[in-house]
Amino acid sequence: MSYVIGVDAGSTKTDAVVANFEGRALGKGRSGCANWELVGETGAAQTIHDAIRHALDKSNVLLTSVRHVHIGAAGLDWPEDESRLRGALHPLLGDVPLTLENDSFLGARACTPTACGITVSAGSGVCASYLGSTGEKYFYGYFGELGGGTAIDQLTLYAILRAEDGRGPNTALTSAIPKATGHSSVRALLHALTREGYALDETVIRPSLFETAAQGDPVAIDVVRTFGRELGLMATNLIEKYGLKSTSAYVVASGSLFTRTGPLLFDVFREVVHRTDASARSKLNDRPPVAGAVRAAVHACGMHTQREEETWEAVSASYEGELNV
Repeated sequence: MSYVIGVDAGSTKTDAVVANFEGRALGKGRSGCANWELVGETGAAQTIHDAIRHALDKSNVLLTSVRHVHIGAAGLDWPEDESRLRGALHPLLGDVPLTLENDSFLGARACTPTACGITVSAGSGVCASYLGSTGEKYFYGYFGELGGGTAIDQLTLYAILRAEDGRGPNTALTSAIPKATGHSSVRALLHALTREGYALDETVIRPSLFETAAQGDPVAIDVVRTFGRELGLMATNLIEKYGLKSTSAYVVASGSLFTRTGPLLFDVFREVVHRTDASARSKLNDRPPVAGAVRAAVHACGMHTQREEETWEAVSASYEGELNV
C-alpha cells in the first residue's frame, strides 16, 4: 500500500486527490455538495465516495492500495458529527484508515511550510481554525457563523434597504443588486423576499458587491471593509488566545471570497491582523485546500520529513493547472 487520498468535502463541491507518499498528485475526482447538514450523512458519504472513485480511476489505483484517507469536510462542527459521517462512509470505503476534520484546517495544511498556523476561511460560509506545532487544534464552528462572521449578504441587503428608505447614504448597490437578482427595484426585491419566498443567492449578490466596491462606491467598500474586519478579528482572537504574538505565526486567508474577489478584502484583513501582531505572516492561500488534505494523509502515515519545509512548495505546486480547484 503506497498511496494516500485527500478529500476537500465542501458545501459547493468536493475534490479528492490520489497521491504518493511525497504528496505528489496522481489523479483528481470532483463531485458536488458533501456538507451533511445540507444533503444528509448518506448523501454526503456518497458524494465523497464518488469523488474518490473518480480520482482512483484517473490514477489507475485500487482502493486496496490506499494506506490512508484524510477528509476535511464542511459541517463537522460538533464531536458527534464525525461519528455520524464516519458511519455513513464505512459501507463505501470499508476498513481503509480514515481521519476526518472540519475543512477549515486545510488552508494552513496546504500552504504553510510547517502545516501549522491560523486559517480564516470565507467562502460559502466563514470559519477560522488553529493548528499548533505540538498538536493543538481549535476551530470556531458555529461561533464563527453566528458570532464573529457577520454575513456579507446581510450587510449588503441592509445597505440597500437603508439607502432606499433614507436611513443610509445613496449607493450604486441599489441598482446593482436588484439587477443582479432579476428585480426591477429594491422595493420589488424586498417584496419577493418577504412575500414570494425568494431567497438571496450568494453567487449573485457577492460578485455584484465586490464589483461595485472595485468601482469606488463608498457604501460597497464599507460593507467589504466591515466584513474584512470581522474576519480579521477571528484571526487576532486566536493570536491572543494561544499567545502567538511576536512568534511570526502564519495567518492564512482562504476561500473564494478572499481569492476571487480582488485585493480589498484581503488587504483589510491583513491590516487588522498586523495591528495586533506585526510579526504575523499573513498569506493568501495559493494552494487548493485538497492539497492540505493530502498532506495530512501523508503525515498520518508517518511520512513527515525534516526536508518537507523545503520540498512541499514544489510538491504542492503540482496541484495547479490540471488539478487546480
